[in-house]
Amino acid sequence: MSKKSERRLTLALAGSLIAAGVMLSAPAQAQINVPQAGAGGATGGGVVAPAVMPRAVTVEQALAAKHDLEAVIEGHIVQKESKHEHYTFRDAAGKTIVVDIDDKYIPTGREITPDTLVRIWGEVDVHRLKPNDIEVKKIEFVDRK
Repeated sequence: MSKKSERRLTLALAGSLIAAGVMLSAPAQAQINVPQAGAGGATGGGVVAPAVMPRAVTVEQALAAKHDLEAVIEGHIVQKESKHEHYTFRDAAGKTIVVDIDDKYIPTGREITPDTLVRIWGEVDVHRLKPNDIEVKKIEFVDRK
């Protein structure tokens, strides 16, 4: 290969590398076509979030729920299970479910008896070989007057 050919090849390669570098360093441009409010279509092109997110509000719903569904249920903690931090919870319909309450979530300064009405907030845990339970994240006392 002649010196002149080598020089042209080197310049062509350098030019390609510079062009590639410019392309890689340029900011990415994206175009998103979102219809404006009131522009054509019955839905207006927007995203509609449900007014209320799905959650279990009864023990029966929690027992049939999918994993990690939020549960907000009122009822009574009626019995301590043999496993640490596990309790039996009963709602107004008389249905029961095991709830897993980490010691740090048990309110201090007030005793919880089987007659104490509480509201638990948590997430449903689904198991393959046993019924669903609820991992409790918060307990509130419910005072009905």
